[in-house]
Amino acid sequence: MTGRRPTQISAELPVAELRQVTGAAERFVAAIEARSIALMLRLDLTLPQLRALVIIHRRGRCNGRQLAASLRLTPGAIVAICDHLERREYIRRVADTADRRITWFELTDQGSAVFDRAPATTIARMRMKAFLAGLSSTEREGFVKVANAFAEALESAFPAADAEVSAAEPQIAPTSTRSRSSTTTC
Repeated sequence: MTGRRPTQISAELPVAELRQVTGAAERFVAAIEARSIALMLRLDLTLPQLRALVIIHRRGRCNGRQLAASLRLTPGAIVAICDHLERREYIRRVADTADRRITWFELTDQGSAVFDRAPATTIARMRMKAFLAGLSSTEREGFVKVANAFAEALESAFPAADAEVSAAEPQIAPTSTRSRSSTTTC
C-alpha cells in the first residue's frame, strides 16, 4: 500500500460500477457490524471497549501506550476504557517485573471466554476460509491489498466515532481509591 488516498472519485469509474462497489462494501461492513453489535450487546460493552478487548486478545497482552496507539485514542481514554473492563473482570492489570513504570493489560479467564467460538462464529469462519481457499494466488493478494486498505479507511474514522460514543456515555465515579497516576504511564 502506498499510503496515498484518492481525494476524488476517478472520472473513469462509471456511476453504475461505483454504486455496485459501494453496495458491496456496505454489505461487508454491515456483516461485520452485525457480529460486533451482537457481541457488544451480549457483553454490555461500548465499541471502544470491545475494540480494546479484541486488541488485548490478539496480542496476548499490551500496555496502555500500545493500546492507545492501536485504537488511536489518548492515554486518558485508555485508562477509562480499561477501568471499565477491569471492573467487569474482562482484564487485569499486571505490573512489569523489569520496569515498574509499565503496567500490562491481560485478559482474565472471563475475558478469554468472550472469544470462545460460538457455533455461528465457527460456521462463519469456516465459510470465510473455504471462500479464500477457492481464490487464486493473485486474487488472494488483491483481496489482502483491498481488505487492508478498506480496514485502514474504516479505522481512520474510529477516533471521531469513539469520541461521539464516549461523549454520550454516562460518567460513573470510580469506586476504587487506587491512585490513577500509576495507570497513566502504562
